[in-house]
Amino acid sequence: MLNLFSSGYWSGIDRREMLKVGGLSVGGLALPQLLAAPAQAESEASRGTGFGRAKRLVMLYLSGGHPQHDMFDPKPDAPSDIRGEFGTIDTSVPGIRMGEHCPLTAKWMHKLAHVRSMFHDHNDHARGSYWMFTGTRYQGSVPDANFMSRQDMPHWGSCVSKLAPGNGPMFPFVIVPHRMDVAGGRRGGQFAGFLGAKFDPMLTGGDPNEDHFKLEHLPLHPNVELGTIRRRLGLVDQLNQQTDYLNKGVLAQSLTTAQAKAVDVISSEQVRKAVDLSSVDTATRERYGRTLFAQSTLLARRLLQAGTRIVQVNWQRTQGKNGFAWDTHWNNFSALKEDLIPPYDQAFHALMTDLEATGELDETLVIVASEFGRSPKVTLKNGGREHWPDVYTVSFAGAGIKGGQLYGASDKIGAYPAENPTTPADFVATVYHFLGLDPHREDHDLQGRPFPLSKGKPIPLEVG
Repeated sequence: MLNLFSSGYWSGIDRREMLKVGGLSVGGLALPQLLAAPAQAESEASRGTGFGRAKRLVMLYLSGGHPQHDMFDPKPDAPSDIRGEFGTIDTSVPGIRMGEHCPLTAKWMHKLAHVRSMFHDHNDHARGSYWMFTGTRYQGSVPDANFMSRQDMPHWGSCVSKLAPGNGPMFPFVIVPHRMDVAGGRRGGQFAGFLGAKFDPMLTGGDPNEDHFKLEHLPLHPNVELGTIRRRLGLVDQLNQQTDYLNKGVLAQSLTTAQAKAVDVISSEQVRKAVDLSSVDTATRERYGRTLFAQSTLLARRLLQAGTRIVQVNWQRTQGKNGFAWDTHWNNFSALKEDLIPPYDQAFHALMTDLEATGELDETLVIVASEFGRSPKVTLKNGGREHWPDVYTVSFAGAGIKGGQLYGASDKIGAYPAENPTTPADFVATVYHFLGLDPHREDHDLQGRPFPLSKGKPIPLEVG
């Protein structure tokens, strides 16, 4: 079940009195508060190749750390305890090879740019992800990183939500389906941090792989008595009958601007269709794959169509038999072959196919990333690869990026950068650059203190 209610803002409001339209969660935010975000768009002149080419972005985040050796940066000439058990295959670009279990992704190499020289020095999941999401090194301890603080740096998606959210009607930044948390903790870097709750991402929650996945709770908080809310909004079985009424603006006349925007959201047929996966034809759902990650990717694609600007799809540890996401400390090769690479490969292929077929790929930045890579040397006693932030691969496609690129390089055993070392700060600067934000501009926190969006430099990817 997806839930938008918080224990604070919604205190004293009976959730049964709110309009039920399906399953999105704003992660503890009031909908009108979120939608009240400044709608200013960047009007800066182009700042170089690719600046502002992306109207929207989807990031497939392979939580746990996908292995560069076994997927996008194979080392077929290295010793067996480095190259691993997998062979390599041709891609759509002569001379560039991938791991043998990525056959569908390999077909898209002519649209892909692999950055094979990413690195940092945080050897744990929470701090590594924090750096990828904020572009800033985490200053606290490893345990502290598993607990969100409003003193944290904001996720780059939250900064975009504030500075250039787009025109809607959907939320500008959505995480599908859940955060990447530990028991009892809410990992830092996944929120708006010191920008405040207004710019936190919306969390869809739930299980998009369910046959009848759709929105369940999307509350309004008009400045009127609860009895009036009940009379005006009703329940989910009345929504279709109320849609014309809402669109005529009768209800909106009594609401604030932000609250009226919330009415626009729930009365938008485009939005309601986008989040209703039960209405998607069986063939399409099967084409993406009937797994949690694959259906989350399908939902992400539909949210982008409904007006969301940024969607981050998180691989959840609950998927597959290994139960550890891409954190393959043991049985690396069987987990990759059976549980991990095939669902990713199928979902990525379906997403790229749909974006290209509609022409949206030219204006959509697609990213495949994680917090780090896996160790070059296989741990022989359990067949695993360990955490390895010293070098890893991040992939980009769309938004005019020229395909068939290999930026940077790892050394001969895939252990350290050999060319063009690239940091998470550079990665975040690249995201801002393609979304049309100067990565070096300053913004301000809730106390008015300035901070730069990024201290990195955009990766000089070629744009066609």
